[in-house]
Amino acid sequence: MVTALAAQWDEVLAREASDWSHLYLELALTDTQRTEQACVAMAPLNPWRIDDDYRLGRLRFQAARTVGYGAAAGVVRMRMAQLDGAGIGGELTVLRSIDAARPVATQGPT
Repeated sequence: MVTALAAQWDEVLAREASDWSHLYLELALTDTQRTEQACVAMAPLNPWRIDDDYRLGRLRFQAARTVGYGAAAGVVRMRMAQLDGAGIGGELTVLRSIDAARPVATQGPT
């Protein structure tokens, strides 16, 4: 049985430290023929393909908790639920996690 992508996202967040900052993720699609459809549904997550090859069915994207580059956790969940609703399945994997990052004021008055 394949776990729904929204549920996989919930599991990812449950395993992360409470102060996670950035996540680098990969979605390996069950049906590589649906890669283009998945890209459209995931457009707000700014997904990219490995080696720019649609046949691989692997999409990477980033999430950010409070600051930095990446989609907000709620947006990621909504997009994963949208893929679930379209019958697009796959496996969500955390490639890299950054915890406890704090922005440094480098511009402007202090």
